[in-house]
Amino acid sequence: ALTGGTVTGSASQWVLRAQGLVLIGLAQRPHSGWAPESSTAELGEWVLEALRGADAAKVVIDLTGVTAQDGGVGLLAQAGAALTERQVIGIVANDELELAATGLTGAVARRGYGAGRDVAEVLAADAQTKALVEGFGVGLAVAPGGGAAGGCGAAILSLGGRLLDGPQFCHSLADVDTSLARCDLVVTGCNELSALDRGGPILRSVAEWAERAQRPCIAFAGGEELSRREVRTFGLEAAHQLSAAPTANELTQAAGRVAIGWFGR
Repeated sequence: ALTGGTVTGSASQWVLRAQGLVLIGLAQRPHSGWAPESSTAELGEWVLEALRGADAAKVVIDLTGVTAQDGGVGLLAQAGAALTERQVIGIVANDELELAATGLTGAVARRGYGAGRDVAEVLAADAQTKALVEGFGVGLAVAPGGGAAGGCGAAILSLGGRLLDGPQFCHSLADVDTSLARCDLVVTGCNELSALDRGGPILRSVAEWAERAQRPCIAFAGGEELSRREVRTFGLEAAHQLSAAPTANELTQAAGRVAIGWFGR
């Protein structure tokens, strides 16, 4: 889907243009854990600039670099009109896919109490955010994912868009299910495999896809070696340990041993 695409911009703000698709990202400067005065207007301006003259039907916005907490108001004010009538996808962190914008366990409460703010201040900010987000559409203040990326999730949902994490987007873009149906073994990897994070969101996602397709899945990973029984609880048939900085030769040898073990050659 990205074959022949072109990338412009910089490490902090970039655009990838491909056939029928524009993928946009911007990394804002860090804000404190509690910054209700911050704005996503600069993201909206960048999205508007990226879409100038573009006729792509699908727009994907990487929201993982957003640090502002304005409920997506700035994004919609600057780019809402340009995004209307397009298929919009927002990429968010995995742990924010179910995060509502407001409420006792919503994004405002999480940030406010995490920053040590008093209850009255948090409740006031929560009520203000609810009023803003409900202006986008009824029910969006408590919609799953609406609190992602400082409330930009609600802005995307108000446009009829979808929220995905990075692995989910890649799964959709690459039509992974078709590849899984044709393969004999699924191979993934991570920097460190531990019982604490189970290899991170990418490894967890790949293992889930393999299980759904009824295909065995193995991983190459750094970190301490785990028992085979524990590895199986991660959805993996095996985990092959690598050094912290494996060389190309080490990777080749490890892959060769695995291939012989599974396929006899």
